[in-house]
Amino acid sequence: MLTINECYLEFVNKILKQGKETYKDSNHHLIESLGNFYIIDDPFNLKFRAKYQHYTTEMLLSDIKNGKFDIEGCPMKSDALYEYVKSAENPDDQGFVYTYPNRIYAHFNIDQFNTMKQRILTATGSNRAVAVTIDPEVDADREDIPCLQFLQCIVRENELTIHCIFRSNDIFGAFYSNMFFIAYLGLKMKEEVNKELIGEKLNFSGVHYHSTSGHIYNTDLKAARNLIKVNK
Repeated sequence: MLTINECYLEFVNKILKQGKETYKDSNHHLIESLGNFYIIDDPFNLKFRAKYQHYTTEMLLSDIKNGKFDIEGCPMKSDALYEYVKSAENPDDQGFVYTYPNRIYAHFNIDQFNTMKQRILTATGSNRAVAVTIDPEVDADREDIPCLQFLQCIVRENELTIHCIFRSNDIFGAFYSNMFFIAYLGLKMKEEVNKELIGEKLNFSGVHYHSTSGHIYNTDLKAARNLIKVNK
């Protein structure tokens, strides 16, 4: 079973060892790995899958705030990680060009999280419980467009997984917090569906992660190498 912490360290190390130097279209120098996929099936290190049925978003936020998931050398820890994950409940754009919660809950004048939930409640095995963040109408001329493009919740044999696709992902600086945010949404979906589901309740089985470009910026290479060194 793979935790977020383990996946983070593994992914950073992979790019440091195998990544190729390139430039983004905004002229940032970086090393990059294309076409990445991970199944993070024990995101919060509970050891046993059955524990996820009783683990709640409130418990997760408490564990984050108390530093349970802190990693030495990681740029995002306890209070900062707590605020980032907690922002999953805030549909306002908070003055930014975009935020993921705003795109998921409000941007298109529809609550896509609720749409996903209703799809699952209508047909538990549906492949239609999806949400998108890209808006071609407003993003076409913007330099800053969402890195996370797509979310999907899938239920099989009463196990709910949340699937995500990133067009671009800063692995050292953002992957860690991104995974806690997405896992939080999956855990929340399990909770919300179970409130209305008649019959056997769902369990949460983690995150299936896809990225077309996983990279580390040249300015973060020293810190990334230190991350791996202090966590061997």
